[in-house]
Amino acid sequence: MLDSFTDAQTIKPTRWPLYQGKPLLLAWNAPTEDCRPRHNVHLQLNQFHIVATPNEGFTKQNLTIFYKDRLGFYPYYNSEKNPVNGGLPQIASLTQHLKKMPQDIEKYIHNPAAKGLAIIDWEEWRPLWIRNWDNKNIYRNQSLHLVSKKNPLWDQGRVKRIAQQEFEMSGRNFMLESLQVAKSLRPNQLWGFYLFPDCYNHDYLKSLESYTGRCPDPEIARNDQLRWLWTESTALFPSVYIGSVLRSTVFARQFVRNRVKEGMRVASLGSDLARPVFVYVRPTYINELELLTEIDLVSTIGESVALGAAGIILWGDASYASSIASCSSLADYVRGPLGHYLLNVSTAAEQCSHSVCGSRGRCMRRQPDSDSYLHLDPQFYKIVVQGKHLAVEGHVEPEELNYLRENFICQCFSGYQGYNSMDTIAQWTFQPIFLCILLICPIMSHPTWSEFPFFTVWNAPTEKCASEYGVDLDLSVFNIIHNQNESFIGSQMTIFYSDKLGFYPYYTEKYESVYGGVPQNSSLHKHLSQAQSDLQKNIPEKNFSGLAVVDWESWRPVWERNWDKKEVYQKGSRTLVEAEHPDWKPEQVEAEAKKNFEGAAKGFIEQTIKLGLEKRPGGLWGFYGFPCCYNYQYKQNKTYTGECPPLEVNRNNNLSWLWNVSTALYPDIYMDLSLRGRDRDVLLYARHRIMEGMRVRDQVAPIQPVVIPYARIVYTYSMTFLSQEDLVHTIGESAALGAAGVVLWGDALYSTNKSTCLAVKNYLDETLGRYLVNVTESAYLCSKVLCSFNGRCVRRDPGSSAYLHLDPAVWTVIPRAKLPDQQPNSPSYVIQMNNKQEGYHFTKQFKCQCYPHWEGEHCEKKGDS
Repeated sequence: MLDSFTDAQTIKPTRWPLYQGKPLLLAWNAPTEDCRPRHNVHLQLNQFHIVATPNEGFTKQNLTIFYKDRLGFYPYYNSEKNPVNGGLPQIASLTQHLKKMPQDIEKYIHNPAAKGLAIIDWEEWRPLWIRNWDNKNIYRNQSLHLVSKKNPLWDQGRVKRIAQQEFEMSGRNFMLESLQVAKSLRPNQLWGFYLFPDCYNHDYLKSLESYTGRCPDPEIARNDQLRWLWTESTALFPSVYIGSVLRSTVFARQFVRNRVKEGMRVASLGSDLARPVFVYVRPTYINELELLTEIDLVSTIGESVALGAAGIILWGDASYASSIASCSSLADYVRGPLGHYLLNVSTAAEQCSHSVCGSRGRCMRRQPDSDSYLHLDPQFYKIVVQGKHLAVEGHVEPEELNYLRENFICQCFSGYQGYNSMDTIAQWTFQPIFLCILLICPIMSHPTWSEFPFFTVWNAPTEKCASEYGVDLDLSVFNIIHNQNESFIGSQMTIFYSDKLGFYPYYTEKYESVYGGVPQNSSLHKHLSQAQSDLQKNIPEKNFSGLAVVDWESWRPVWERNWDKKEVYQKGSRTLVEAEHPDWKPEQVEAEAKKNFEGAAKGFIEQTIKLGLEKRPGGLWGFYGFPCCYNYQYKQNKTYTGECPPLEVNRNNNLSWLWNVSTALYPDIYMDLSLRGRDRDVLLYARHRIMEGMRVRDQVAPIQPVVIPYARIVYTYSMTFLSQEDLVHTIGESAALGAAGVVLWGDALYSTNKSTCLAVKNYLDETLGRYLVNVTESAYLCSKVLCSFNGRCVRRDPGSSAYLHLDPAVWTVIPRAKLPDQQPNSPSYVIQMNNKQEGYHFTKQFKCQCYPHWEGEHCEKKGDS
């Protein structure tokens, strides 16, 4: 980056791994589940992230194969050459096929939000006419017969041309629309076709003498014709099964290398993210039970991983569990050579991702045709048996890091891009390392926001700055996620104001009632019915995973908190009771009014959140401004502690029903202009408001909501920007106390005129941007070092002055303007690491807050739930 872009910058980013911190996924997909009950042989498969069987009776797996009879009405000819479902795609009913797909997908992947691999295995015909050779010739012959029967006077050339067009177009539509329907129904699955792509480099079967492994040029051109398939797929699943004729030869390596290279090539076609490539490998040679030699483990698994594969799927057939001998042989192999090698290569892949790519990318060979592998150096590591499991002992040494940096580059995960400059630059006093850093585009694919160390959200209507005044704020460079045109409705974040979700009852400023005025005088049923319609309109994506904030500020669900202008809700509630019970005493009226109001308020709020979670379960649902601790005593001439009054803490305890249904809490830490220059009071005010959010969060079980405070970059009702210290005491305090992120909220004042737009831009460029990069990167590093990527860091002592800040002696945040030879598409900030080891100063002052389903001091253990 500081010198010139290398090939790494031309590598397209790919989606984040299915499992955080695991750049290489290992899956076992062989039907060996019968080995234990039938032959009393147990296979130790604990190294695999996914263990799935292709057998019919097994559903709800993380890897699902849809065979020809498991998904819709796939047309083909059976072994007796009889047509099934029409035989040809141009005869079959695509409409009926697509209509049946939902029930088949529901059967095998019951949970709509489930993550995993979904592989369609349709092998009877191929979508390109010319590739239907040998026993697949029947599809060409029947297509020719179909056309000639309709048009008996046509010459042979015309019949062939039309038959090919009809077959290829129908086949394409069948595959394409099947993918589209599947992705809409199960969007979190990675969908693709088994054995695609293939490059047909099997000419070793003729002779090994001149075998190079290269994919024939015509086949590469044909794969280019299938661009529509690669761009619609969300993952690719080529195979590298080798025959025993290639056993322990260099030709096996050449065969695999070129097939995986072709998979990686087509995975990057199109304008979107590169698709992850999951390589199918057999632990045995084709049509045999002889296990791969250790040399061939390197030639298949090792080669695939070194070229950048996202995962290895070990596949097998029913013969693997056919006898006690086959089961025992396989069990010994998994405990021995295979298990050792998988642990070796997966650990090396993780270490390379951490040290070379900053844990934001996957390592791949700098030179694809080299013989560099992601292997642990035996000088520094050994694999040992601990109980029934294998484990790695050792640590990264400088020599190993140098080897990795010299021989591997990064394919970054979505939202990041790589830079590399291995030569020292004269004007800089440090040597940069290869990292994946933030891209100047929104992050579109990521771990769920609730499992992200710390993120920042821009939510201010500043689009006018660019459209009317030509001032581009370029917000995305700071990991500020903003909606399309920076509106309040979008795929990353949606705010539901009082008129945007159902029939919210309230009084106008003129005390006119709307929808009954008070909740007990309004229809909850009608509200929920309208809310469902509004929700589907404003969040059309069923797999929405952004922030869903309900902003109802007219009344508060706790009776006593409706003071000042909100007393109208107490008065309205009393009036309803007095009309029904004119002879009651004031204290009776008060008690009944309070009971009726709080009960109905709870119903409106609780049922609205439950509706949101039912319809959009991936959203982070919560109410704006909740919890609040009313620690405004800084306005009085007293020694200010910032603590929440005990009375308000008790009232928050009584709102446990609200915390229990929320998946996010959104307290605010807005700064009054009277706090300007009062650094200590700003700190105490923000700290205790955030701590109250964390306190009520901890009362929820089993899965706690995340806390995402609302902050502003200006003091309220002004355009006076927060100081650097104020940013530390608001955003920095939020990160240090364990908040998942902050929402930077703003109003129309930001874009009043060109001057205000320029002021906001200057503040972003000179002050805010650099600080956000610092905090988010530090939070990410702390999650990596302290919490195994399975949790976020939180202060051991909430009242300490420890912050998640990069050590300035080790890290430097450099604005793009100060970079030599800057590229127009380069990030606005580059984070450089000095040529020395990071001391990770925060490890003693922070502890881990584990994400759901993780536990242990360092979140290193998978929980039972």
